[in-house]
Amino acid sequence: MAKKASSKAAKASTDKPAAVVIDAFKGFDSNWQCRGFQYEVGQTYYTHASTVVRCASGGFHSCENPLDVWGYYGPATSKFAAVQASGAIDKAENEDTKIASANIAIRLELRLPEFIKRGVEWILAAAKNNGAVTTGYRAHAASTGNYAHAASTGNYAHAASTGNYAHAASTGNYAHAASTGDGAHAASTGDGAHAASTGDGAVAATLGHGGRAKAGKNGAIVLSRWVEAESRYRVAVGYVGENGIEADTWYGLNDEGEIVAVVAED
Repeated sequence: MAKKASSKAAKASTDKPAAVVIDAFKGFDSNWQCRGFQYEVGQTYYTHASTVVRCASGGFHSCENPLDVWGYYGPATSKFAAVQASGAIDKAENEDTKIASANIAIRLELRLPEFIKRGVEWILAAAKNNGAVTTGYRAHAASTGNYAHAASTGNYAHAASTGNYAHAASTGNYAHAASTGDGAHAASTGDGAHAASTGDGAVAATLGHGGRAKAGKNGAIVLSRWVEAESRYRVAVGYVGENGIEADTWYGLNDEGEIVAVVAED
């Protein structure tokens, strides 16, 4: 015997699906511009696009991993912010965490120490590890405990540490190293790589050509440049508080091998 059909007709849900919102991070030049577009902290921007394409025009770009932002905006002269991406989203498989979104909200400016801390937290949440060594392209390393070091050797593979005496080192080209703990040194050996240590008494060293370094109170910076006529590197050392070297200031070498402050470009 057939079952009697229910007298109540099924109703389609009128509830709208929850909007996708992704917490991410974005870099800008020194004027809070990205690809010529002017941004402002506290503002939300819309494209009203139904689809966006990663690494193309028509959407707003950001990175889920804070340290991936350094691949596009290095720490020396850039601004950084915590953002929320929403609307249409486009990601890529087997690449970095850069995404495109139809909308983006610029929530909060992040100074370098806080930005590094966010990067460490992101990587540790993914890796579930207190210390890390990575060797792959764009494979970042981070540590957050005291004496817990972080090292990376691939190009664009950044290293960051936040604990006291927890050092960060990177050896790839454009692979930046940063540390925020007291006595926690940061070193990078690739060309064009930046090293930053913001803790008390720490050393920031970049041993590749064209690098930049900055240190905190009672810290020291080590910079190098390739001298073609001598077929070797020349190294310069500066100490915060001596000869005009200031804390929390980026320095590089000029053509004469002198330590000079790096001026943010427009």
